[in-house]
Amino acid sequence: MPSPGALAPQCIVTSVDSLGRKCAHALKQALELQHEVFHTKRERTPSVSLYFFDALKVEAEISGENRPVLPLPGASQWFHVTIDLRFIEKNAWRVNHVSIGLLHGDISSTHKKPMLRAEWQSHEKADKSGHAQPHWHVLGAIGIQEPEPPKFEEIVEASSSTQFEAFLRESPLEAEKDDGYAHFHYAMVTDWHVTPSHGPSHTMDSEASLISWLEGCVRYIRHQLDHVARKSGKHVLSATG
Repeated sequence: MPSPGALAPQCIVTSVDSLGRKCAHALKQALELQHEVFHTKRERTPSVSLYFFDALKVEAEISGENRPVLPLPGASQWFHVTIDLRFIEKNAWRVNHVSIGLLHGDISSTHKKPMLRAEWQSHEKADKSGHAQPHWHVLGAIGIQEPEPPKFEEIVEASSSTQFEAFLRESPLEAEKDDGYAHFHYAMVTDWHVTPSHGPSHTMDSEASLISWLEGCVRYIRHQLDHVARKSGKHVLSATG
């Protein structure tokens, strides 16, 4: 176990744009796209976020704003990739967080359903691990029919005046109960099978490890989507299976 307050290995980069270009190339390779992938920056001093897009320039509404997404060839599925960095000093940026989100939805709509998210959070202190790093979040599934809300006329006819008043006061968001499982952090890398175990929290210590993880994780998600498609009797989504 690290001593309290000990600093964790850090992923420091000297150029945000150079990192963006390298990650864009890695994403093109992982997705086997024929056209180029580009990066864009959104600055929130002293931090900056990298997002990625291709020639289609498709967007999805994420965290209350429209962000670019990349296509998964052969399916109405999309990857949203974010890299958050914090300025330290001249020519030094610290990678704080990497996120790979899988979404499902129509190309013409920004409303796309979140399905899965892979994340790697970097902490400054070695003992501030908290959740497993890197980890998965399971957010939803395609093919599960969501219950259709009752029609307004049915509510009026079937409810007493007291129930109807309660219905009017209840917003759609209040009606949807959050069971909390979308916040469960599923460990991606762990050594529980060895003694002594270092546990499920690992550090990202270099630009090369970030790029390798990004490409490898996207390739693995594609591989598993192919596996799901075969098991469900649907066509194979890509050529990576």
